[in-house]
Amino acid sequence: MVKASALHLVLVITLVITIVLGSLIYLHYFYREQEQKIDRWDALEQDLKAGTSLALSTYFPYTESGDSLLLSPITLRDSLRIGKKQWGFLDVVTVYSWRGKDTLRRSFLAGIQPKDSTVLYIVDEDRPLSISGKTVIQGTAFLPQSGMRPAFVDGEYYEGIEEMVDGQIKESNQSLPNYESDRLNAIQALYQHTLSENSNLDLQDIASTRSVRHSFFEATKYYHLPRAAPLLVDSIAGNLVILADSTVHISAQTIWEDAIVIAPHIKLEDNFSGNGQFFALDSLTVGKNVALGYPSILALLAADSLNGPLKVTIGENTRVQGMVLLHRADVPDQMDLLELQKNVTVEGELISFGLLKYTDPLTVKGGLYAHRLITQRPSSLYENYLINLNLERSKLHPYYIAPFFWTTDKPAPQNIVKWLD
Repeated sequence: MVKASALHLVLVITLVITIVLGSLIYLHYFYREQEQKIDRWDALEQDLKAGTSLALSTYFPYTESGDSLLLSPITLRDSLRIGKKQWGFLDVVTVYSWRGKDTLRRSFLAGIQPKDSTVLYIVDEDRPLSISGKTVIQGTAFLPQSGMRPAFVDGEYYEGIEEMVDGQIKESNQSLPNYESDRLNAIQALYQHTLSENSNLDLQDIASTRSVRHSFFEATKYYHLPRAAPLLVDSIAGNLVILADSTVHISAQTIWEDAIVIAPHIKLEDNFSGNGQFFALDSLTVGKNVALGYPSILALLAADSLNGPLKVTIGENTRVQGMVLLHRADVPDQMDLLELQKNVTVEGELISFGLLKYTDPLTVKGGLYAHRLITQRPSSLYENYLINLNLERSKLHPYYIAPFFWTTDKPAPQNIVKWLD
C-alpha cells in the first residue's frame, strides 16, 4: 500500500509539474508571439510615417494608376503602397503598409505651408489707395506705386497707426502673382470630360439618394445632377464628386464634408454649414449666416469665352475657413465681381481676379488679393478705399495649411491638412 501511495503521489506531482511546465512554455510562446506582433505593428507604423513623409515630399509624383508600390525603407521586409492625386485645390494621399495579413493604412488631405506674410495685394492700376475709419492692416502689403493716404469718408477719418501698415510695404505689379493654372484647368477639364458622351466614368444619379458617404480608401464616386433642382440629400461626405448640368441648390439641412461639387451655378442656402470644395463656372451665391469650416474652397472659375461680368455673392455674417476665389485668366475691361455683404469673415485667402466689392466691416485673417476694391456708402461709391477693414495676417491660425494655388520660386513644403476616413 505504501508503494502504491508513493507511486500515486509521484504521478500526481509529475502531472502538476507537466501542467506547470506546459503552461510556462505556452506563456513563453504567447508572450513571444505578442511581442513579435507588437514589433510588427511598430515597424508598420514606422513604415506609415516614412510613406507619409515620402508622399509629402515636393518631388513625389502623382500616381496616375492610383498607387505606387515599394519595399519598406525601414525593414526591407514590409510592403508600402502610396497613392497621391489632386483633390480640387488640395491633394489626397493614401498610405498602406503591410506584412503578411497585418495591415495599417492612413489617408489625409495635403496642402502647402504658407511661407510669406502677405496680408494685402492690390494690383497697380495707377490708382492710389485711401484708408479710413478703424482699418487695421497687419502683415506685408503690396500697394500701387502711387501709395496709400488717409481720407475722410462720410465724416469719418482714419483712426489707425501713423504708418497705416503694421509691416512691410512693397510695390505691387500690374497683375496678381503667378498661380497654378494647371490645377484650375484640371478642374474644368474634369467637368467637361466627365459629362461628355465619351466619358468612361460610371455616373450615378444622386437625385434618388438620401445619404451617401464614401471612403477615400476606395475609388472616387461621381454623381450626376441632370437638372436644376434643390439637392435634397441628408448628408454627403467623403470621396465624392457631384457634377451638375445646371444649378446646384444646396439645402441648409444637408450635412456636407470633404466632397467636391462642380456646376455652372451653385447656391448655398442661408445657415448652411459644412466643409468642402464648391467650384462654379458661371455664378456662385452664398446665403446669410453660412459657416464653412476648414478646409473649404468657394471658387468661381470663369472661362474666358463667357460674356461678363460674372458674379460671386457672399451673404451677411458668413464665415469661411479656407479660400474664396473669383478667377478669370484674361481679366476683361468690364471686370467680374466678388461681392461681400456686411460682417463677412475669411480665415485664409480672399482672391478676386476682378472687382472686390465689400460692405464694412470685413475681416480677413490671412491675405486679401484683388485688382480693385469698391464699396457703396450712403453718399457715394468709393473705389480703392479701405474703410473699416480688419486685415491681420497674425490672426491666421499658426497651423493653417494653404490650398495649392500660388506658385513659388522654390517648391513649397507640403503638410497634412486633415485626416480622412
